[in-house]
Amino acid sequence: MKNLSNNTIPHTSSKAQVSKLQRVQDVFAIEVKNAKYRGATFSGVLELVNGSDSIKKHKGAYRANAKLAWFGQELKKHNPFINLSGAQVMLLPSYSGDVVACLG
Repeated sequence: MKNLSNNTIPHTSSKAQVSKLQRVQDVFAIEVKNAKYRGATFSGVLELVNGSDSIKKHKGAYRANAKLAWFGQELKKHNPFINLSGAQVMLLPSYSGDVVACLG
């Protein structure tokens, strides 16, 4: 990954954890326990990019396309796919409250 303002952002990190929450209102979200992204395992509420259409099966495992930054950086081309394999997931179709906005 490229060097951004003297800070190197890791491609993967098993030590990454929730570093920022954001307040949302009336969004389609999921609450996850033990979800995975880039080597990190985490729990929390995630806002999905496109409602229930954001949850897809890929190579035998379910993934969710979520609005989430990695070490403070938003992905430019598309939002991250969170691995839901082995995670507990609850759908929250009209959620208002805090969501995980960043891992890092």
